[in-house]
Amino acid sequence: MRDIEFGSTGFYPAFDGVRRAQLSESLGFDLQGFSENHSRATDCFGEMRDAARGTSRIKLACGPVNFVTRHPGVVAAGIIPIQILSGGRAICNLATGDSAVAAAGMPRQRIADMERDMIILRTYLDRGVVAYENGKTSRLEWADNLDWPYLPIQMAASGPKAIALAARRADRICLGVGANPHRVRWALDIIDEELARTGRDREAMRVGMFLPIAITDDRASGRKAIRTRVSGFAHMQSGVGTDLSQQPEILRKVTAWMRDNYDYSFHRPDAPPENPNTAVIDEDFGDWMGIGGPVSYCLDRMGELVGLGIDFFITALHQPAEREVYSADVMPALRKVRG
Repeated sequence: MRDIEFGSTGFYPAFDGVRRAQLSESLGFDLQGFSENHSRATDCFGEMRDAARGTSRIKLACGPVNFVTRHPGVVAAGIIPIQILSGGRAICNLATGDSAVAAAGMPRQRIADMERDMIILRTYLDRGVVAYENGKTSRLEWADNLDWPYLPIQMAASGPKAIALAARRADRICLGVGANPHRVRWALDIIDEELARTGRDREAMRVGMFLPIAITDDRASGRKAIRTRVSGFAHMQSGVGTDLSQQPEILRKVTAWMRDNYDYSFHRPDAPPENPNTAVIDEDFGDWMGIGGPVSYCLDRMGELVGLGIDFFITALHQPAEREVYSADVMPALRKVRG
């Protein structure tokens, strides 16, 4: 039985990547993410190189990066040195693009184009020769005399088409559908169906999730706190191309507003809790989408998700005290579920 993994992620000040990775490693986290958005953070691959040299155990995941602002070959050239420097601890985390492509004035990538680019990336990562439609070929000539272990691709996915693509092409899937067990089961069913169709092995894949969570003293304060932390996760499910009519009503009434009105100026860790993106969310929706309450309640809810098949949780807890409680009281207890 596979261990449960815990990750931390978020935007970071320039040159702070190594300190954050070291802190997460000291707290017992298994993975450190380095968010991607050129207007909010420095280049994630540069921060990850520092972190690779300054840590010994924790896995290092980029982004998710996207193929709108970075060519697959550029992504490969950025992540492979980190895999070498870290001794095999790199994860190439991908998505269709959200705040990073919005900051470049462009839309998210279409699923068909992303699948094409994932194939190209995998070819580069495996030392292959990429053949383009114009007859040109390309390979990573600079890496001819270098060795690195297999480099896993992780895909962040929220909509049904993206989840199915991740099941076809990724080694790891990070769901961005919130923490409601029925919604998570819906996503896992899509994965299972696509794996069955393509003949891929579920045991060879890790499926986890971005976890909207607030650890508080009681349920009432948990409901209040989590309400202001789920807007980004709801927005992930509002993209053009997603059939909102197929979503549960409690989700659709939020995503329908966010599709055209989400304000990226508040898509940052230091945004005030009350802002236009959170104003559309009530406590019932926050409680449906996320997990808020005391440690015992969080453990019960997360344990239910582990029982469904979730292998890892990625959080963005920006308050040091809350992160410490999570690492000291939640992570060790939940590891015992599969210990």
